Amino acid sequence: MSDGETLILTPTARLARAEIQRQAAARVAAGEGAWRAPVVLAVSTWLQRLREDYFLHADDARIPLSAEQALVLWRSVIDREVFVGEPRVAELAAGAWRLIHEHALEWPEHWPAALLSEDTGAMRDWAARFRTLCDERGLVDEWRLAAELPRRIAASEIALPARIQLQGFELAPTPLLRGVLKAVEARGVTIETPAAEQTGCEAWTVDVYARPEDELRAAAQWARQVLEARPEARLAVVVPDLNGRVAEAERAFRQVFDPPGFALDPQAAEPWHISLGLPLAQWPIVADALLLLGLLPQRLAHPDAIRIARSPFVDGFMDEARPRGRLLTQLSERVPYWLDARELAYRAGQVGAERLGGKLTAWQRLRPEQPRSAWPSAWARVFSEELAALGYGRGRPLDSREFQAWRRWQDVLESFGTLDTVSDRPMPRARALKLLRESTVAVVFRERDAGAPVEILGVEEALGARFDAIWVCSLDQDHWPSPRQCHPLIPPSLQQAVPAASNEGCLERARAQLAGLARCAPVVLGSFTRGDEDRELSLLVPLADVVLEPEAAQPVRSVELECLPDDVRAPPAVPEARSGGTGLLQRQSDCPFKAFAVDRLRARERGAPRPGLSPSQRGQLVHGALRALWTEVASLADLQALSFEAREQAIAAAVDQALSELTQFDRLALSPVGRVLEASCLAQTLEAWLALEADREPFRVVGREQAIELRIGPLTLKGTIDRIDELEGGGSVLIDYKTGSSSRATHWLPAPRLADVQLPAYAVSLDPPPTAVSFAKVRADAQGFSGLAEVETGMPGVPALAAAGKQWAEAERWRDLLDAWRVSLEGLAESFLAGEAAVHPRDAQVCRRCHLTALCRIHERALVEEAEDE
Repeated sequence: MSDGETLILTPTARLARAEIQRQAAARVAAGEGAWRAPVVLAVSTWLQRLREDYFLHADDARIPLSAEQALVLWRSVIDREVFVGEPRVAELAAGAWRLIHEHALEWPEHWPAALLSEDTGAMRDWAARFRTLCDERGLVDEWRLAAELPRRIAASEIALPARIQLQGFELAPTPLLRGVLKAVEARGVTIETPAAEQTGCEAWTVDVYARPEDELRAAAQWARQVLEARPEARLAVVVPDLNGRVAEAERAFRQVFDPPGFALDPQAAEPWHISLGLPLAQWPIVADALLLLGLLPQRLAHPDAIRIARSPFVDGFMDEARPRGRLLTQLSERVPYWLDARELAYRAGQVGAERLGGKLTAWQRLRPEQPRSAWPSAWARVFSEELAALGYGRGRPLDSREFQAWRRWQDVLESFGTLDTVSDRPMPRARALKLLRESTVAVVFRERDAGAPVEILGVEEALGARFDAIWVCSLDQDHWPSPRQCHPLIPPSLQQAVPAASNEGCLERARAQLAGLARCAPVVLGSFTRGDEDRELSLLVPLADVVLEPEAAQPVRSVELECLPDDVRAPPAVPEARSGGTGLLQRQSDCPFKAFAVDRLRARERGAPRPGLSPSQRGQLVHGALRALWTEVASLADLQALSFEAREQAIAAAVDQALSELTQFDRLALSPVGRVLEASCLAQTLEAWLALEADREPFRVVGREQAIELRIGPLTLKGTIDRIDELEGGGSVLIDYKTGSSSRATHWLPAPRLADVQLPAYAVSLDPPPTAVSFAKVRADAQGFSGLAEVETGMPGVPALAAAGKQWAEAERWRDLLDAWRVSLEGLAESFLAGEAAVHPRDAQVCRRCHLTALCRIHERALVEEAEDE
């Protein structure tokens, strides 16, 4: 900064921006079209410029460290202890180092041993090691250099302005700043402090609320009412604990300021602005970038593939919105849990998202070229190249928030590249990415205020600003004065000079803050909450004049009731051929509403894949292995003719074929070790099953996964029969493999709604019909048949109809049972097409079978059966 300039100094960056805007508005109001911009800086920015100016002109060979570089150095010092890899300990140590310099506390090496605890003793050792490391490498951190500024200024090693004007300093400056200003004044610089304004509020009106959310909502309603009456007004809502209530404040103001209107126009500027934000790592554009950098193109988990396809920041998003939507549907329905970038790119190309596929291919080719370990600057370049290969940041146009967050990310990445100075060796990718992620977590980001009429601020940020009216929240004894806070790594007796470390300092600071808030606006409102049953809060603040209003009653708004038509029948459906097999009839039997939703409205539940094999995949393995096995072993005679070794070889071959078919579709479904485990488990299951089959009467397998067309009333469906056995004495058996929940023959009892429709539908559709139907339970923990036959078949668990029990007494003959099944199935088909029972308004309960809110008693029979089983 050159001599002759006037510097306006503010305590915060927000106040500096506000002062620049205020002066610009005054110039415009005066009719000026151009003017020399004033130099307005926050204290932190000014101190940084003084440090930079010193190194530009002084003969000092030391290398200045940024805050990020110093933090890495602190971590290298502390990682030698038991806190390896814990970033919060390093941040605590860096915070203690700053506190020592800001408040001119005693240096750690001079701390008396009698005052040291285990933690403060560790801090003394870390500080000594940190200083030694800096001296050995010729480094100097920002706070150690800041403590040298008064001496450097006195020695005329730093250029100064002719005049400094202090603006908005409601609280006493720190000893460090006082020392710098004293040295500056000794150099002949004029320091001016504007006279205190007399436009503040003399009396406060304080309201009481039951809950904190009611308090914030009332503040938002007040702000909206004022803006509706005076659109030009500038308002502030001060929340002392805003750091922990950002999301709550955002929600309250969105609820009050017409959220549907903002949803219709997402680009519209909100009439409020919250000064504090979220960690940079939580902003979507940064979170997706960190995710991509942490992925392995050779092995992508399903949730990560979904994030890539859904990310609006990858190149081509606007042009390929519809194809990427189809890709998301495909990923949710048919894609396995594990896949790689090449396979994801192939699937993207299949649905028309060629640009996404090309970017993924380029990304996969780039990753193998990365080094195993490198310096941070090299990793910063690699990370930038990888994101550029994906076209990251060039998807849809960024709004103002996203653009600012992206610029902040680039600043963090650039700062990460400067860590070579404090790194003693190259680091692997995982370590570099961990440091980068920690840096983005440490940075709290909020977009710049574009001039919103309502500002939601913390106390420190509101002090020194000027508004038309303000609302101060949480005026209770928990927040005013705030509890004292001693730094855990500095002996408490040495922190008496720190205002926040003593009760007297906290009380004095609270008085100064409240006095400063009173000067912020001519109208000051306040509020606090009553607390809860465990602890009641009360107004306990050092206010000069308080008008306490009675507790605000929350109005009860009437809600207009919606009248729903009593529509219990859906429009009729066209009797056309339908896909899905007997599942349609099963849904109609279980819950007509679900059949209507799934088969008429095409509603689908998008179930996300899970790691490992799903129950459906394990069922496919069993079906595939048994199909391969009974292709080679066609009858009971063939099975019994196999020696023990030959049977083991046949089982091994069938298992290997089933696993190969599964992994052909999903290459990454099983690791080599996982495949061995699954093969062993499946082989044991098949051995137990074949032992059961070997005890049957003679049979021959004549059908394996045989396709069948089902004509049920006006419906034409398609199905697949797992297996058909021809019996030696005549007749045949339909067998359906079950690897999941158990099914019983009693589920085929004739009724308007069959409990299980699959095998009855197959039985009535075959010509000639089978003489027996049976479930085959093939599980690792249980095997067996459960069925019903016209005559005795010699199959355990498949009795003849005459011996099946009294519940089958109504069906005297097998033909009568088949006819009863056909009547039930045709009734289900006709009721589905007619739209009957789509909604039943009589009762409301959650259906335990389909897990929908079923408005009927369709499953009452199933619930009774489950209760009997229990």
